[in-house]
Amino acid sequence: MAALDITLYVLSALAGFCIGSFLNVCIYRLPRGKFFSKARSFCPKCGEAIKAYDNIPLLSYVILRGKCRSCGERISPRYPLVEAMTCALFVGNYAMFGMHGLTLVWDVAACALITASFIDLDTMEIPDSAVLVLLALGLVTFAPFGGVSYVDKLIGCACVSVPMFLLAMFGGMGLGDVKLYFVLGLLLGWQKVLIVFVVSVVLGAAVSVIVTAVKKRRGEEEFDLSEEEYRRLPRGAVCAEGETPLPPKKMRFHVVPIGPFIALATVVAIFGGDALVAFYAGLLGI
Repeated sequence: MAALDITLYVLSALAGFCIGSFLNVCIYRLPRGKFFSKARSFCPKCGEAIKAYDNIPLLSYVILRGKCRSCGERISPRYPLVEAMTCALFVGNYAMFGMHGLTLVWDVAACALITASFIDLDTMEIPDSAVLVLLALGLVTFAPFGGVSYVDKLIGCACVSVPMFLLAMFGGMGLGDVKLYFVLGLLLGWQKVLIVFVVSVVLGAAVSVIVTAVKKRRGEEEFDLSEEEYRRLPRGAVCAEGETPLPPKKMRFHVVPIGPFIALATVVAIFGGDALVAFYAGLLGI
């Protein structure tokens, strides 16, 4: 491996760690409407500003043993997880595409998908800002780019999002998920967005079944939801029993958002989509 190649891998990793740290700020502040706040990063438990030497991606978490220096409260492992995920995807994108525009495109897309996933986990909503970033990438790369033609992109926009939009009209899915499928179809084309759809549904269903089985194993009670209570539930979720306060009374009901599964399925499509398409095309004799 050439020295330049090694240097670019290292730079990709460092960029991933640093940008991952910024994504943690986005994940925390965007749902709270504080994104443009000039305030420094602070501990959400005690409110103390975090010193620069305690804000080094991943390393500070290890040195502090996962605890705030000021109050000693536990720091969520989500912070180093987001940084490590961003680093891994940046390095993976460079390994996959090298010195090509696609590397930058999928680095930015990875940032949007990570942010959307963790916000979806917290709020059951996919932020429009993440969708708009992906839409901008789709428009910028709308010309045949990365081996995806105009026609494939246009079909990709509709082949999953239109049926999911009809499903959303009956309350079966959130519009945020529909918009995500639309912009991913614009980026990936119809073949790979179908992979995203299938993988995300399978993963979501599998996790739902596992969560349900675990809850039943623990002997937690089942509750029926009234029509009014059902309407109050966030849309775009796979539901299994769990515990969450719902008006007008507390119900045992665990909600699993779909956004993270769509993001994970997109990673599968980026790195393994061509192989999967070729495999099924050969299987079907196309």
